[in-house]
Amino acid sequence: MKKIPFEVGDKIELTHIKSDMGLLLSENKYGSQLLDFDGIRTAKISMPIYENRVIPLEVGDDYQLCFFTNSGLFQCKGKVLKRYQEEKIHVLDVQLLTEPRKYQRRKFYRLECMFPIKYRFVSDVEQKLLEYIEYDRFESEEARQNCQGAIDELPKEWNEGTISDLSGGGMRFHGKAQMAKDSMIEVVIPLSFQSGIRPIKAIMKVIACVYFEGSRVAYEMRGEFQNITDSEREVVVKYVFEEQRRRMRKE
Repeated sequence: MKKIPFEVGDKIELTHIKSDMGLLLSENKYGSQLLDFDGIRTAKISMPIYENRVIPLEVGDDYQLCFFTNSGLFQCKGKVLKRYQEEKIHVLDVQLLTEPRKYQRRKFYRLECMFPIKYRFVSDVEQKLLEYIEYDRFESEEARQNCQGAIDELPKEWNEGTISDLSGGGMRFHGKAQMAKDSMIEVVIPLSFQSGIRPIKAIMKVIACVYFEGSRVAYEMRGEFQNITDSEREVVVKYVFEEQRRRMRKE
């Protein structure tokens, strides 16, 4: 296999393409993360979590793997070899069956919109603590509570911004406070439904930040969601769909 384009920590999306037992294929797309790679063909990945429960993918089944890397999206086929638990983390060993190939994909429809949001910088220290929470890397409940307490005590300086487009994969917004490219930020997006306002919180990686001299808002930033639950992403996609449909009816 050629030099791998991905690295430990990259997010992965799995799509079921073949059942070893001839069972029905799952229609869900599962999120995972690369934990290790032997440099040849075997990847160690975290077992997917869907709707707050661990999904024990069947050994022998084939999946399409999409790696979200700093160099773009890479796709290959893989077979589940083994599943087990390692330091309280549910793990899968997956054999890569094909060479990872780069491809372009516009995954989500992007909706132009304009309403206020809040955003703030997330430090490396906070990112590490949040990672411990996400993957439950604790020996006791007390350790978990101490970690959460440390997160709560960190200084958090919120800034006001205005969103200009939104999708299930990320957004573009404007604000006075600059956030450098590749920095991690937390955003709070108040989505308006008929039932009321539903605020969505997500960690986002800034992929571009442009300065507009003389502008009231100063900076335009674009980013991709990095840490957002499946349920909250579904809420974003639902909002985009419903708002698009409402506009079409109005026209």
